[in-house]
Amino acid sequence: MLAKVIEGRKIGRELGFPTANLEFFKPDEMPEDGVYAVDVQFGNETFIGVLNVGTRPTFGVSERTAEVHILDFSREIYGETLEIAVKKFIRKEKTFDNLENLKKQIELDRNNARCFDYAQHPCGRGH
Repeated sequence: MLAKVIEGRKIGRELGFPTANLEFFKPDEMPEDGVYAVDVQFGNETFIGVLNVGTRPTFGVSERTAEVHILDFSREIYGETLEIAVKKFIRKEKTFDNLENLKKQIELDRNNARCFDYAQHPCGRGH
């Protein structure tokens, strides 16, 4: 799936987990709402990512959006094109009582995505 990186509300960055907000070239290819382990192709490099698709209910957003947190990545890529390949469904989207619980869940999601790529990042357990 190809997507352009667009300007967002910078919520992920404020939480310590910057995300690239995505506008899919073919919107019908956007996965169902939820959190996914993905591969992110940027140029000739591939990175592990966590894709969130949904309405971000913790922040009261009603518009359906897609954003990807790219692990071990810190470049400015507004306007760039990314290729997103879903590897694994992690969980359904949910509302969190507070930002601390959301941050804990994002860290678990990151670990889940990293551990799924077991050959590259052994986690000491199976998938």
